[in-house]
Amino acid sequence: MPTPSLIVGLRLDGKKAAVFGDGPAAANRVIFALDAGANVVLYAPNAPESLTKWVDAGRMSVVPASKYAAADIAAFSVAFVASGTAPVAQAIARDARAAGVPVNVAGDSELSDFVLMPTYRGASSLQIAVTTNGVAPRAASRLLKEIVDKLPGDLEPQLQQAAQLNDVARAADRQREQLLAGMDAAAASADASAEATAANTPAQQVSAAASSVGDHPAALDLAPLRASAEQVEQAVGAQTAAGYVAHALSDLCFVYAAREQTLGDAALAWSRRAEKNAFGEWVSALRMETRAGAGHALWGALAAGSRVAAIAGAASLPYMAPVLAELAARRQPIVVHAAAQSLNAQANVQTDFSDVFAALQSRAVVLASASAQEAHDLAAVAHAVAQAAGVPVVHVTSGAEAAASVQMLSHSQLAGFVGAAAADGDVQPAAAVEQALSRFATTSGRTYCPLEYTGHADAETVFVALGQVASDALAALPAISEDSRAGVLNVRVLRPWDHAQLVANLPPTTKRLVVLSSARDADVARDALLADVSVSALIGSSTPLAVCGENVFGAGALGVANVMRTALDLEPLVEEEAEEKTEEKTEEKVDEKSAAAAEPTAVFDSALEVAKRLAFPEAYGTEVSARPGEKTFTVAVSSLRRMTPDTYDRNIIHIEFDTRGTDLTYEIGDALGVYGYNDEAQVREFCAAYGLDGAQLVTAVKDGQTQTRTVHSWLTHALDLFGRPSKKFYAALAEFARDEKQAEKLRWLTTSEGAVEFKDRVADTVTYAELLMEFASARPSILHLVDLITPIKPRHYSIASSARMHPGSVHLCVVSVHWKNRAGVARTGQCTRFLDALSIGDRVVVSVKPS
Repeated sequence: MPTPSLIVGLRLDGKKAAVFGDGPAAANRVIFALDAGANVVLYAPNAPESLTKWVDAGRMSVVPASKYAAADIAAFSVAFVASGTAPVAQAIARDARAAGVPVNVAGDSELSDFVLMPTYRGASSLQIAVTTNGVAPRAASRLLKEIVDKLPGDLEPQLQQAAQLNDVARAADRQREQLLAGMDAAAASADASAEATAANTPAQQVSAAASSVGDHPAALDLAPLRASAEQVEQAVGAQTAAGYVAHALSDLCFVYAAREQTLGDAALAWSRRAEKNAFGEWVSALRMETRAGAGHALWGALAAGSRVAAIAGAASLPYMAPVLAELAARRQPIVVHAAAQSLNAQANVQTDFSDVFAALQSRAVVLASASAQEAHDLAAVAHAVAQAAGVPVVHVTSGAEAAASVQMLSHSQLAGFVGAAAADGDVQPAAAVEQALSRFATTSGRTYCPLEYTGHADAETVFVALGQVASDALAALPAISEDSRAGVLNVRVLRPWDHAQLVANLPPTTKRLVVLSSARDADVARDALLADVSVSALIGSSTPLAVCGENVFGAGALGVANVMRTALDLEPLVEEEAEEKTEEKTEEKVDEKSAAAAEPTAVFDSALEVAKRLAFPEAYGTEVSARPGEKTFTVAVSSLRRMTPDTYDRNIIHIEFDTRGTDLTYEIGDALGVYGYNDEAQVREFCAAYGLDGAQLVTAVKDGQTQTRTVHSWLTHALDLFGRPSKKFYAALAEFARDEKQAEKLRWLTTSEGAVEFKDRVADTVTYAELLMEFASARPSILHLVDLITPIKPRHYSIASSARMHPGSVHLCVVSVHWKNRAGVARTGQCTRFLDALSIGDRVVVSVKPS
């Protein structure tokens, strides 16, 4: 048996490689060296025709073998010998060894310093090689193929993103080093005066240096928190408090906020100041764009092994939801600190949970804080839960960024707290939340419950709220409790939701629950919190509980107080009265009920989630629609006949639709849009070949609408699976291909060189489904398919009737579209196939396009 070799990688970029020989083996070694970035000198009579382009490009030169001298070999970094003559090969190998140049001799492992292995080169930096040390090269090739076939389809895009992020991080490190070098130089040249001494304390040095790069003036000085072993009191707002924790517990922090927003500015400033995290490492804070696919950078950073956090406006969450869902499925820890706020016309900050509910569908843990102190504390809890359970956690802050006195954990405390959680191992999310809250109470002395009741011990009405709304409700409670038996349930954990715990936290006298929501969209006001509370009251309470909801968006503290007073049949307050009531009750204490021990949270599968939405449509704001977000009508086929003889080569059909019972109206000249469906048998065939479960429920955003459908429904009713893909889809599919040849072919089809074949594919109407089957190594997930495949659009036909002549119906005359491609394969228009299959009584979704 041969001695095992040490497997290494040679970096040949820009170096010289010598290749000896003129056969196929020599040509292969030339390609190996060129692919590695080397400049090649080929000792041969002439260059093979396939290599002349490299000669023209200046990457390769040809020298007659007769001109080779032993002294020449020393100029090269590596040598390849593919000469068919053994004496010549032996002589060159001796020359190379004498000069200290590693050499490979084709077919002779004894003369070779290294061997060439069958290698997979991915689109990114990925390379995989297998060797049997020359014993069984074909077996090595087969083994490599099996390995490559089992690579995850999304591996290459993640590695590309990781490479980009590493480049950014290295650039940031170089900037910090330059900044610190400048600070050191400034300190060394400082005067000995007291003024100069004060100006050159570490904090002042950093502040002066950072101001030159556009620092955030309100960024907190981290020196006391870094130096202390105990908590430090600071005056900060909720976003800064959460941002401090995100910076302290990550080495890569993404900020998803518009440049005119202050969200995340402190973290960006700390990064520019070269402030280290709680683990003594540099932190790169990067400003990102909020757009489709916004969460993919998080995925790439996790793949690179980074501790990742994000600071975002809640408007980013719908774009992140698909990635968060996949990260949850893969048990990847990450924390997103999201500010639930929007601006009104006067640029005032309003608490807005409209976009937060997108995170609830991602199976991430969702926490909500109601003050600056809670923002700091629950931010730490969020990172602990992420590490213990290995899942994404979304921590929601709300309200304006008003400074308050906050007891902040020091760097050492944060590192110890999260480190202990990580040591817990693989813990279920509900248990991880309970453990983190308990451990935090021990660390900080502050106790939090997932659901916390405050108010009258015998309350009949309980207001349920989260975030800033809960804070406003608690502030209004003292002035209310003397007149009515009421209380407030502060929701800190939105996911996982525990129905039993909600009921256990209510006084036994509770008769009514009023859910206070804050959403800019009135349709979203009946939000997921109201739905969860409704279900809990239905299945968790032994006595009937009335549940209703109130939207307090834009109401402010006084507005929340008056909504509560109105619900209790109390007179509303004007501003002066509210202030007096608050002053009178500032010293009074209200009854509190400690939280009951939580039962293990049930894991509700997606089918139950959909059932809840269907059972409580008003609570969830559920719309059952074939085309969400579009003005459509469902009509029935009342007449269907062919207008042309069977012998005629064109089929023109006359269709009448019954519009009675709908509000569909039209004028002469209008067009009727028909939403055709894909053939269900073809969809089932595609699912079987692709490996998809047609019954699986998938929630995703398409055309700005959050929709829940089965996989079968997505591919039948929503996505143009049998339509013609654009170049953009070819390019996107290439990123998923595990077979490098297939990836290269897909990319080539989008270039000018591949334009002719691409046009042929367009002419042949190659469909999305056919392309996915052809390039079988590319397997985008169903969420990616929803994102990449264009939606089914309505086919518009001129209306062939008058509403006055035919009230209650609309008529069409449609030409069936059938053809054959160059290969003789029959093709049918998507809507033609749908219309051809219709029968009397079938229901069809339509829309009207005015002329």
